[in-house]
Amino acid sequence: MTGCNPVDTPVEFNIKLSDSVDKVPVNKDRYQSLVGKLIYLSHTRPDISYVVSVVSQLMQAPYEEHMKAVERILRYLKTTSGKGLMFRRTGKRCIEAYTDSDWESSIVDRKLMFRYYTFVRSNLIT
Repeated sequence: MTGCNPVDTPVEFNIKLSDSVDKVPVNKDRYQSLVGKLIYLSHTRPDISYVVSVVSQLMQAPYEEHMKAVERILRYLKTTSGKGLMFRRTGKRCIEAYTDSDWESSIVDRKLMFRYYTFVRSNLIT
């Protein structure tokens, strides 16, 4: 993917990824390997954490449209290679946490999507 065209966003606007029997399957091992690496990377790149959580839910039966979403994330990362989280030393000694939940966003199973953010000494850690 070194010669790919970069994109400005990690996911297309209003994309709805779902599993279906009439779609073209892709190499499951390659898909799982890429998504696993993206999960690891999302710890320091919260800008991709949502879309990585979406593509990781489809690891058991990946299809061509799912692989295209993963490739788009990689194309986005090419554009933003110098970005990421930087942890800094601060005198503030506190832990802050924020949560959010959403019932409607998962079109596959309508399960609750729960997000949380935790800051330690003003540094985002989860």
